[in-house]
Amino acid sequence: RHSLRAAALLGEATTRRDRSATATAPLPEPLPKPSSRRRPQPVRREGCHSFPGSLHLRASRRTMSDVNAVIVQPLKQFVKDSVHLVKKCTKPDRREFMQIATATFTGFVIMGFVGFFVKLVHIPINNILMT
Repeated sequence: RHSLRAAALLGEATTRRDRSATATAPLPEPLPKPSSRRRPQPVRREGCHSFPGSLHLRASRRTMSDVNAVIVQPLKQFVKDSVHLVKKCTKPDRREFMQIATATFTGFVIMGFVGFFVKLVHIPINNILMT
């Protein structure tokens, strides 16, 4: 009875029919257990770059696929994109080159005049503030 009152207060099913429907509902399947990841076992190796008795970790397949995904694949994509860009680019003709050179020269001249006038205004202001 107490559980029915609590259910009624919470707005849950209170009739016998509703309770039987919820009681026979199938339970959700339990979650699968996480796979136990074993740590790589240290291996003793003898070699030209290791001293006797040194420990090295054996590389697992998981580590190599991570290296492939993080380093090798982006490098392959970068090389592919670079080759595509170089094939797509063309050398400018004389008219286009002159247009680019003129625009660059005009920009340099404008920036030079702006710098000159800023310096021209700055000198008297600086002298007034320093005295």
